[in-house]
Amino acid sequence: MSLTVALSISIGVVSGLWMIIAHYLGLTGLTFFIVPAWAAFVGMPLYFASGGGKKGLSKTLAANAGGALMSIVMLLIADFFGFLGGPFDIALGVGLGSLIIVCYSKFDLLSYVPGGFGGCASAFGFGAGKNFPMVAAVVIALFSGAILGYIADVWGNAMAKKSGEEIG
Repeated sequence: MSLTVALSISIGVVSGLWMIIAHYLGLTGLTFFIVPAWAAFVGMPLYFASGGGKKGLSKTLAANAGGALMSIVMLLIADFFGFLGGPFDIALGVGLGSLIIVCYSKFDLLSYVPGGFGGCASAFGFGAGKNFPMVAAVVIALFSGAILGYIADVWGNAMAKKSGEEIG
């Protein structure tokens, strides 16, 4: 079986299982839990785009967490410049926060810039604002997706290897 077919199967299965698990844990919005199940589907492709493997997983997790936390920093910067009013306060917050995400990519663990922006965008998309528990909920979902991506990656590669397909 080709690697593409094997990964298609493994990703499809873990994605479906995630939705069942999320439903029974109350993560789909059907109960009082606030962890956004959809954010796992941001974390999973970010894992694959990082190059995968254990190194890609660690960089995805670190970058997602850093970016989600940076969403709070962006809003605090905007508050500081609130006297400017209009779009200028949030523009400075987002601009300086984006600058920081790119600057801290100098550190190897945080060098996956798309993961940082994915974490930040997910926190904003969830409407977390400066609410740390809501940002943490987004991080949990992003981490779940990255880990599911890792599982699908390992499983898909094992299926392709077992069938004799050249991995590479």
